[in-house]
Amino acid sequence: MDDLTKALTEYYDSRTDLVYKQQLHEQLNRFLIDQNSWQIALSVFQQQQNQTLILSPLLTYFLLQVLEYSIRHHYGNQQQIRQILLWFYHHLFHSIPSYVRSKLSLLIVQIVRCDQQWSIDEYFQTCYHLIETQTLSGLLLLTTTIEELGQSNEDCTVKRCQQLKTTLNQHVSHIIQIIQILLRKDHEQFKTNSSTDDPLVIKQHTLKCLDRLINRLSILPLSIELINDLFQYISSTWSIDALNCIHEIILKQHISRQYDPILHSSLRHVVQLLMMINQNLTIEIQNKITEILRSLFNLHLKRCETIEHFPMFELLSGLYKFTFQQTTQDGFYTCLDIWSIFIEYISTKEESRFTNKENSMEKYTQILRTLSQELLQRIHNGQTHAESLEETADLNDSETATDRYIRECIDLLSKLTDIPTFSSSILHLLINLLQPDIEKYKSIQKLVQSLPNDPSRQQFILTNESTHVCHQILHSLIHLLHTFSRIANICLLDNTNNQQSNFFQTRLTLVHQFVQLIIYIVHVRYDLIECSSKQLHEEFIKVQTRSFECITNTTQWFSQMLILYNSNQDNHRLIQELITHIIDTCVPLIDVNNFDKSIAQSAASLLSSLVPLTRQHLPLDQLNSIKHLIHRILAWNVTIPSKANFQLYKLSIKIISSIVLSDQQSAEHFFQPIFQPLDTILKDPTNFFNHQQTSQLLHHSFLDYTILLTELIESVQTENNKIRQHLFRSIQYLIINSNRFLPYIINRDTECETALISLLLIVFEIFRIQMTAELINTILQTTFSAFNIENVRTVLREPKPNAHTAISKFLELLSLFVNEPGNNKLTQQFLPTILDLCTTALYPAIQENYALDIRENYYKLVHNLLINNWRFFFKGNVLTTLNGEVETTANEQIFIQLMESIAWSFSQADIEQFRTNLSSCNDLQLKCGLYTKLIFRHQMSQALLSLLLSVLLARSHELCRDDIISTLFYILTNDNTNNFAHFIHNYLSQTSIQTILNDKHKRVLVENYSRNELDLPSFTQNINDFIHDYRHYTTTNSS
Repeated sequence: MDDLTKALTEYYDSRTDLVYKQQLHEQLNRFLIDQNSWQIALSVFQQQQNQTLILSPLLTYFLLQVLEYSIRHHYGNQQQIRQILLWFYHHLFHSIPSYVRSKLSLLIVQIVRCDQQWSIDEYFQTCYHLIETQTLSGLLLLTTTIEELGQSNEDCTVKRCQQLKTTLNQHVSHIIQIIQILLRKDHEQFKTNSSTDDPLVIKQHTLKCLDRLINRLSILPLSIELINDLFQYISSTWSIDALNCIHEIILKQHISRQYDPILHSSLRHVVQLLMMINQNLTIEIQNKITEILRSLFNLHLKRCETIEHFPMFELLSGLYKFTFQQTTQDGFYTCLDIWSIFIEYISTKEESRFTNKENSMEKYTQILRTLSQELLQRIHNGQTHAESLEETADLNDSETATDRYIRECIDLLSKLTDIPTFSSSILHLLINLLQPDIEKYKSIQKLVQSLPNDPSRQQFILTNESTHVCHQILHSLIHLLHTFSRIANICLLDNTNNQQSNFFQTRLTLVHQFVQLIIYIVHVRYDLIECSSKQLHEEFIKVQTRSFECITNTTQWFSQMLILYNSNQDNHRLIQELITHIIDTCVPLIDVNNFDKSIAQSAASLLSSLVPLTRQHLPLDQLNSIKHLIHRILAWNVTIPSKANFQLYKLSIKIISSIVLSDQQSAEHFFQPIFQPLDTILKDPTNFFNHQQTSQLLHHSFLDYTILLTELIESVQTENNKIRQHLFRSIQYLIINSNRFLPYIINRDTECETALISLLLIVFEIFRIQMTAELINTILQTTFSAFNIENVRTVLREPKPNAHTAISKFLELLSLFVNEPGNNKLTQQFLPTILDLCTTALYPAIQENYALDIRENYYKLVHNLLINNWRFFFKGNVLTTLNGEVETTANEQIFIQLMESIAWSFSQADIEQFRTNLSSCNDLQLKCGLYTKLIFRHQMSQALLSLLLSVLLARSHELCRDDIISTLFYILTNDNTNNFAHFIHNYLSQTSIQTILNDKHKRVLVENYSRNELDLPSFTQNINDFIHDYRHYTTTNSS
C-alpha cells in the first residue's frame, strides 16, 4: 500500500515529468485491470473497517476504481464487495471528500444493476431508511440511483435494463412524497431529526434529487401542490437548484393530456417569476432564467396561446424588460435568440392565417413595434451599449465586441422586417435616424482647411474634442448604413404592395432621397483630405464603402420596378434616371489609380449587381459613362503585379461583359484585346519555361487570366443559351489553345496545371450544349493523354501539398462527362479507359494512402460510372425478368473491383465518405436493383453485411447508425436466399467471434434476436438490442 500510495502521489504531482508520469500510468493501469486486485482492495477496506488502517483520499478513490472494474466485468465476490461498500458509505460518509462519496454511491448502484441476487425493492428500502436516519447520505444515494438505475448501459443485458426501469417507475410516487415532505420542512423541523446535516444543504440535495427524477421521467406525475411549493421556494430564495427543476419540467414537450394542468401551472408560474426579476440577481441565476425562457419559447408557444387566459402579453413584456436589463453579452444575445424564435413562430402562423381565419399579428403589434424602435436606438448608439455589457461571448478574429453587438441587433431587426406589416415603419424609422446623422456628417466640412502654402491641398484641423465628436458621428452613421444595407431589400421588395401606385411613389421618393444622401457622401470624399488620425481616415473610407453596400442592396428593387412599370413611361423614366445617376457616380471611381482600392471595389461591386439586373430594360451600352469605362478597361496596364488592381480589373470586365454579351460582334471586339496576354502565352508554350527572367511574370499573368476566364464562364451559368453562345464563340479559340497547352504544363507547374484543368472543367460544365462532339473528343483525348495511368500513379505517390489537386479536378471532369445524358457514343469510346484508370491507378493509390484528397471525387466518379453505365455490366431487360431468365453479368471483374473499392471505404474512419458511399449503394439499389443481382448476392452480400454489422458493434460510426441499419434491412429484404436469422447465425459462427464470445452467450443471442422483422422500425429495435447484448457479453467474456 505504501508503494501504491507513493505512485499515486507522484502521478498527481504537477512536478512529475511526463515520461515518468506515463510509466506510472502504465503501472497503475496494470494493477487496476489485474483480476486479483479486487481482493487486495477489499482487504484494505476491511482493515479500515477494523480501524487498523487510515487511507488517503487518493488511495481510497483508486481502490474504488479497482472494484468498479471488477463490478463492470463481472468477476470477484459481488456480495462481499456490496457489504463493504455499504458499510463504508454508512459509517464514513462525513469523513470522506465529496468526489469519493460520489464514486462510492455510483459503485453501490452499479452493483444493484449487475447483481441479480440483490432485490431491488430491498435496496430502495435501504435508501429510504438512510433518508430517515442520515438524510444527506440517503438523498445522495437516491439521486445517484435515479440517475444510473434506469440507464441503458452495457453493464447488463437489455432485459435487465428494462426490469430496472420498471422497478424505478414503481417507486416514483413514493420518492415524490419523500421530496415533498423534505421541501416543506423548515429549519426547526430538521433540527429535531437526529441528523447533523445543514438544513440548507439538505434542501439543495432534495432539489437535485427532484431535478434528476424529472429529467429521467417521460411523464410528469407531480402534484400541483408540489409545483406551487417549488415556485414559492424560488420566489423567496432564487435557488439555482429549484430553477433547474423548473427547467426540466419546461423541457417536457410531448406528454399525455392528463399532465397538462401541471405543465400549464408551471408555465404560468414562469411568467410570474419573470415579472419579479430585478437587477440584483447573480449572473448564474440570470443565465438559468434565460435557458428556461429559451426552452419555453422553443417548445410551448403554441401551447401557451391555447391555454385559456394565459398571460401572453405579460410574458412578452417581461421578456422585453429582461432583454434590455442584461449585463453580459451572452445573456443579451441569448435573449435576442429567444425573440427570433417568437418572430419565426408568429411569421409562420401569419402565413397560414388565410386558412385559419385568425390574425395573430395584431395581438403582438405593439410589443414588436416597441422592440424594433429599441433595436434601432441600440444600433444607433451601438458602441456605448456594447461597452456597457460584460464581455462573456467568444468573438471571431474579424470582429470587435461592438461589431458583434451591432450584428446581433441587425439580425433580429431584419427578421422583424420580414413581417410585411413592420417593414414600412422600420424603414421610415431608419431614414428618420439617418437624416440628422448625415447632416452631422456634412458639418465635418467645417473642420477642413486649405494649406496656406499649397491651396490645392486640404487637411483636417482637429482637436481631441473634435476628433471624439467625429468618431461618434462616423460610428453612428456606419452602423445605420450597415442596417440599411441589410434590411433595404426586404423592406423595398414587398410584392403585396408594390403594384399600388401610392406605395410605389412612397418607395421611389424614399429611395431617391436615400440615393441623393449617399451620392453626397461619395462626392465629399473626406478620405482624400489629409488627416492626422489614421483611425478617422479609415472610418471615412468605411462610410463610403457602407454607402455603396446600401445602394447595392436596392438593385433587386430597381429591377423589379423596371419590369413592373415597363408600360408606365413616367415611372419607368424616373427609375431610369435614378439608375443612370448611380452609374454615372460610380464609374469615375472604378480606376486602378483611385487613391483607395476599397472604395473602387465597392463602386465596382455595386455596378456588378446593378448592371446585370437592369441591362435588359435600359440602353446601358449607350451611356457615356459605360463607354468611358470600356475605354478605361482596354487602356489599363494590367501587367502591374498588384492583386488589388487585378481584382478591380476583373470586376470591371464582368460588369461590361454582362452588357456586351447581348451582341456577338461587341463581345468579340471586347474580349479579344482583354485576353491577348493569355493568348500570347498559350500560342508559345516553349517560351513559358525557357526564359527565367520573365517566367515569374508569365506565371502570374497565366494564372490571373486563366482564373479570370474561368470566372467569366461561371458568371453566365444562369444565363440563357444565346448569351452562352455569344461568350463561347468569343473565347472558343482560347479554349482550343488552352487544351493544346495542357501537355506542356503537366507535371511542371502544379498551380498553373490546376488552374488550366479547372478552366476545362468549367468549360465542359457550362458550354456542354455549345461544344461540338469533335471539340469534346479533342479535350478528352488531350486530358487522358496528360493524365495517363502511369502519370497518375507517379503524381499520387508525391507527398507534396496540392500536388493532387489537378487530378482531383480531372476526376470532376470525368464525373460530369459520364453523367451527361445523350453522350452515349463518346462515353462508350472512353469508358474502358476511365474504368482502367479507376481500378489500376486510383483505387490502389487510395488503398495505400486513404488521406489522399482525391478520394471524394474518386467515389463520386465511381457512383456516376455505375449508375449511368449499368447496362455495361448487366445486359438484361424487362423481358429477361418476365421470362424468368438468368441475367448474366458482363465485365464482371471490373464491377467487382468498383464495388470492392466502395466496400473498402466502410472500414475507414472518414465518416462523411462512409455516409456518402452508403447512400450511393442504396441509390444503386433504388434505381438499378443492386441488391437483387445474383453477383451481389453470391459474392458481395455476406461480406458487406458482416462489415457493416462489425462497424455497428464497434460503435465507430455512431453518426451513421440509422443509415447502416436501414442498409442492412434493404439488403436482407431484397435477398430471398438470406434473412436476418440466417445471417446472424453465420456471423456468430465466424472464427473471430468464437474467441470473444462463449457458446452459451452465442446461443442466447441467437435465441433472443433471430427474428426476421419485416418492417424497418421493428428491425431497428431488434438489431439495437442485439448490439447492446453482444457488447455486454463480450465485455463479460473479456474478463
